[in-house]
Amino acid sequence: MGASPLKPGAPGTQETQDLLQGQRPIDRDDFEVAIICALPLEARTVAALFEKEYDAMIYGKAIGDPNTYSFGLIGPHNVVLVHMPTMGKVAAATAASNLHASFQRIKLAMMVGICAGAPFGPTRGKEVLLGDVVISEGLVQYDFGRRFPNNKFVRKDTPRGTLPSPNSELLAVLAKLQAEEESELQTTIAAALDIVQRAPDLSAAYPGRIHDRLFESAYFHKHRNLEDCATCGSGKEEDMCFQSFEMSCDTLGCDERELVSRAHSIEDRLPVVHFGLVASGDTVMRSGLDRDEIATRDGVIAFEMEGVGMWEAFPGSCLVIKSVCDYADSHKNKKWQGYAAATAAAAAKMVLAHF
Repeated sequence: MGASPLKPGAPGTQETQDLLQGQRPIDRDDFEVAIICALPLEARTVAALFEKEYDAMIYGKAIGDPNTYSFGLIGPHNVVLVHMPTMGKVAAATAASNLHASFQRIKLAMMVGICAGAPFGPTRGKEVLLGDVVISEGLVQYDFGRRFPNNKFVRKDTPRGTLPSPNSELLAVLAKLQAEEESELQTTIAAALDIVQRAPDLSAAYPGRIHDRLFESAYFHKHRNLEDCATCGSGKEEDMCFQSFEMSCDTLGCDERELVSRAHSIEDRLPVVHFGLVASGDTVMRSGLDRDEIATRDGVIAFEMEGVGMWEAFPGSCLVIKSVCDYADSHKNKKWQGYAAATAAAAAKMVLAHF
């Protein structure tokens, strides 16, 4: 007569062995780190770094919490991964609030994924390239303000406009990371990136520097043959049709003479980590001119859409860790998203090693 299957928690099960060895969290209170992802691609990439994955049915969630979670081990930390249903500040605020209700001992919440970069930062200093990582030292809610009749937008310079910095514990972690040699950070990220790139269900290969193209801020992504589109051919350079947003620069014939010369042209260059203010809002930034204006005015190095929503539930105990997949201009495309999601996840693992 065959042996009866062991019940969960019975002596001899893997679950019991994990508990005895202190490897599996007992309940939701044992999770102190949360990673929130707005896109399925981002969540799959983070999950690829789980060294051990836990059964979600064991932990459950609070009554009324609609979030979907995954659970796993990254380095020394038990991590709850939040799968957002859609992008944006409101969705992030809702997901983070429900996360807080179910997991009340979270000490670090990270929004991990892809973002748009300000290619030369606020001071045209250290340039930001596609695939580089951005870690927030603070968040600027750049779409919080007033729109006047002349269509001029004025951001409110209030506590809600520029949100407070992370707490002292996280600032110490950031200071420690910034004290390390850039090459050390790159080596750490490269090791985790290699794990993600070997995952069979992900497309996280490095696209190549030839596909990192930055156009002049005032050069728009639009039909260049005026007979192809009445909107693009209206005579105003800023007039663009929505169809052009879905077309490649090669198809539209974007003039390569309008490309900006970059200081870094090394192929297979490892991602660089940038620390600074991140602009967060409910707007998809597709304007190089507006990008440059906001970067200069508010001192930001990147643009994203969820950080402010997460901050409302975890003020002071959250970080945005994202990787640049486009330059926040009208020429943006999805070619770098897979690689950027991978470098962001790798950077999150690096941060957790210091937390």
